[in-house]
Amino acid sequence: MKRALAIAYSLVCYAIGVAALVYLILFVADLLVPVRINTASSLAPKLGAAAAVLWDVALVAIWGFQHTAMASSEFKAWWTRYVPAPIERSTYLVFVAIMTALLAAFWAPLPGVIYDVSGTGLGLALLGVYFFGWVITLISTFLINHFHLFGLQQAVRMTSATESKKATFRTPLFYKVVRHPMMTGILISLWAAPELTVGRLVFNLAMTAYIIIAVRFEERTLVQDLGDEYKTYRRTTPGLIPALPVGRVSAT
Repeated sequence: MKRALAIAYSLVCYAIGVAALVYLILFVADLLVPVRINTASSLAPKLGAAAAVLWDVALVAIWGFQHTAMASSEFKAWWTRYVPAPIERSTYLVFVAIMTALLAAFWAPLPGVIYDVSGTGLGLALLGVYFFGWVITLISTFLINHFHLFGLQQAVRMTSATESKKATFRTPLFYKVVRHPMMTGILISLWAAPELTVGRLVFNLAMTAYIIIAVRFEERTLVQDLGDEYKTYRRTTPGLIPALPVGRVSAT
């Protein structure tokens, strides 16, 4: 009975998490959804340009803090006193979805245009690269264990995230080129903009900074979880940029 409830709960959380991710992709691309990076919701504050920059950077920082803090070993050790380990990751996805909704709802657009090639051949190519980056990220989740990352495996097997991770550490395809291909895919998407507004630039810069910081914290957790196996991998494989020393991101 507990296992069935855990699976049902994780499936609901999985759907919520995927929906939030799809919305974020469309939000950043300024496509289809009603509230987008250049289109404010009714909840967005009306601010001057300088205040809007600070506000938006703060929103990304809060969004990123939740992602990183709740994924840390220290937080999980405390959190799983109250949330059963097999549904901890699924619950994490719900919080990610909530934070993504808040980010979109309170985002203050900065519509000044830096460049706009949308509707041209170059614009279509950039839009293609944008979605290609997200495809890299999606494929990367399946290369290691998509269902572990999204909490379903833990519920089915009634194990903790750390136990599942230890059992499935592999370095297939993209992971032989960079240690964090999911993040590499996101970075590709961020900077492939057919229309670069001031707001999109602020988002890109803030999110890029978050990714660089988050990778360092993630590496610390991976070393704690995987030990020497991951330390060896870190020494031989760049972090974000293929085959360049500047792509290496070391944990402290």
